[in-house]
Amino acid sequence: MTSTATCKIPTETMINPFTLGGGVPSPHLEQAPEFDLLRAPRGAQLLKYARKLRGYTQAESAASYGIEERTLRRWENNEFNPRWNDVISLLEDVYFMDIMQAIAGVRSMQAQGIAL
Repeated sequence: MTSTATCKIPTETMINPFTLGGGVPSPHLEQAPEFDLLRAPRGAQLLKYARKLRGYTQAESAASYGIEERTLRRWENNEFNPRWNDVISLLEDVYFMDIMQAIAGVRSMQAQGIAL
């Protein structure tokens, strides 16, 4: 016996991503900062934010995670992109932070115009 359930979502609660600035970024420079707030922050931004929030040095963070300080420095300076499993592992295991906390913190700083 199979049954199908239907779920009706009221149209006023549905979100159109294109009305929020999603999709293709606008070429106009005045709209660029608004679009950046809708994107997920890069791994480099998340790592730098979490490390500074917890008050760790790059050397302490790298030693705790078992990588060279130079590697972490390159990740944070966006010279090399860290793998997402490294970003998440560093956030959770070294900085004791959830990925969503880090994303919210970076977005908050961006909204305030504070550079990382």
